[in-house]
Amino acid sequence: MRSSSTSFWPKEQRLVRWKASTACLFSTGRHSSSLSKLKQKLILRKLPSIKDCSSPTPSRLLRVTLPNAFWVPEKIANAPTLMEPGHHLVYFPPSTTLSSLLPDNTDPLHSPGTPFTRRMWAGGDITFHGNIPLRSGLYNRLIICREKTTDVEIKGNEGEEKVFVTIRRDIGYRTGKALIIENRRLVFMRDRPNAAVGSTVLTNQRDPVKPQHKPDVSQTFTPSAALLFRFSALTFNAHRIHLDPNYCRDVEGHRNLLVHGPLSLILMLQFLRVHLANGGQTGPEKSDIVSDVEYRCLAPLYAGEDLQVCVRKKDTHAWETWIEGPDGGLAVRGTVRTAPPPEEGEKSLSEAKIPEDIPTDAVEVESSADETHQQETSPTPYSSLAQNLNKSTSNPEAG
Repeated sequence: MRSSSTSFWPKEQRLVRWKASTACLFSTGRHSSSLSKLKQKLILRKLPSIKDCSSPTPSRLLRVTLPNAFWVPEKIANAPTLMEPGHHLVYFPPSTTLSSLLPDNTDPLHSPGTPFTRRMWAGGDITFHGNIPLRSGLYNRLIICREKTTDVEIKGNEGEEKVFVTIRRDIGYRTGKALIIENRRLVFMRDRPNAAVGSTVLTNQRDPVKPQHKPDVSQTFTPSAALLFRFSALTFNAHRIHLDPNYCRDVEGHRNLLVHGPLSLILMLQFLRVHLANGGQTGPEKSDIVSDVEYRCLAPLYAGEDLQVCVRKKDTHAWETWIEGPDGGLAVRGTVRTAPPPEEGEKSLSEAKIPEDIPTDAVEVESSADETHQQETSPTPYSSLAQNLNKSTSNPEAG
């Protein structure tokens, strides 16, 4: 959130001040000292809590955006009554004003500033400690995402550094327990000189890293510009690398629009759950539930080019999942751990407390009626409105 002392500056002047405040860190010869100051600055930066409501609408829109092959049967997914694993990525949009966006249309909340202006998604991990019921209308609940920068790592030789920023996100209700704990890792790279952008950059790719094993099951499809637009809209993400092909080629040096990192993660989670629902583990009537996932983004994926989502059983309740690009190389690689489904009446997963060092202020007070549902984390019967919504989304078109 911007302080009142800067909120009255025009956008152009704010950008100049933002660039100057970070560029000064690298204006001296004391390189390592400057990088240490940058790390301290990011760690100490206070990030605002993001509030959302437990509406089924974002999850439903994500489902109809994905291709049919990535649809989990609703009797397994409990849609739209429960938030599916990974669907929290389309909730909690950043509350950044339009005038505060950076030149590439990203928000400045996690940015180290110039000269590290090129942002990419590097990976992360997620642990699911409980279910978030999705409710319509008056039955919506306030859900909170509390963010904190937990680590900053600077890699590379002088002049070629990359800044890796890890953000912890604790998701749950106003008080009590964290139902989802996510650590996401972003990488910020230096500005690329105009002379370095061109056909030589586009063709200068490293040799692809091939997967070590063949998948048990795989699914190939071609992401379209429409898919990327829809996902950008769902996540309130205006980053130009997903929307502007000319910017991708002329500024970033990519050959086309880039597929979102979180979209790649959702594709892997959804396809694994489809495999489980089709008998990959416990049979079609009962499916393992996702307990945690860790993943890394290794190479870009592009709109208009085939990608292949792969799943392979690694061990009991452990699965390798990855995405291959059109050259057969690894683009995203992850490990997903699952747990047996709970018995009737049991909670699906244990809960974890939100750490005390994560701020809980500036949160709206929920109504007393809502407080009666404070401890619910398992499936419950829903109103006829939710049931009608469930029926209306049972046969989506391909994304």
